[in-house]
Amino acid sequence: MITVARPRDAGSLSVMIAVLVPALLFVLALVVDGAARLRTIARADALAAEVARAANTAVDTRSAQVGIDTATAARAAGDYLARTGHPGQVSITGTRTVRVTVMVTEPAPIGLLGRSVQATGTAVAELGVGTRDGGLP
Repeated sequence: MITVARPRDAGSLSVMIAVLVPALLFVLALVVDGAARLRTIARADALAAEVARAANTAVDTRSAQVGIDTATAARAAGDYLARTGHPGQVSITGTRTVRVTVMVTEPAPIGLLGRSVQATGTAVAELGVGTRDGGLP
């Protein structure tokens, strides 16, 4: 009978693969969930800016000073938020300033960092008056 001598390191590659593949999959899952988190943050900020601009279109031109019609601005922002389906808070902080905070919740693609991803976006829109430089009188 002929015996074949086997090298001493037989099977060492499969041990390395058994250790590295799960580690690489774990890193990939972290990257995918982290990217989802960044997308949710960007979505929350963009949505807050859109709502603030929508509220800022409610301009009151009936008085001597141009400003925001607070009731119409709050209603416009609330309607915009209702259409998006995300909760938020709108506050008129001055005669020409609207501040919006929006909470966005989206499901996580893999769920390694949690089942859902939440982010809060905040935006401030200020009504600019003037045709030359947009300065506020």
